[in-house]
Amino acid sequence: MFDSVEQAQNLTTQWLWVYNNERPYFALGGIPSRTKVA
Repeated sequence: MFDSVEQAQNLTTQWLWVYNNERPYFALGGIPSRTKVA
C-alpha cells in the first residue's frame, strides 16, 4: 500500500488539509470552512 512510513504520513497530512479546508460543511450551508473564514 505505502512504500514507507514517510509516504503514508505525507498522504495523510495532505488528506487532512483537504478535509479541513476544502470539504463542504453541511453546518455552514455547504461551503468549505476556509471560504467562511475568508
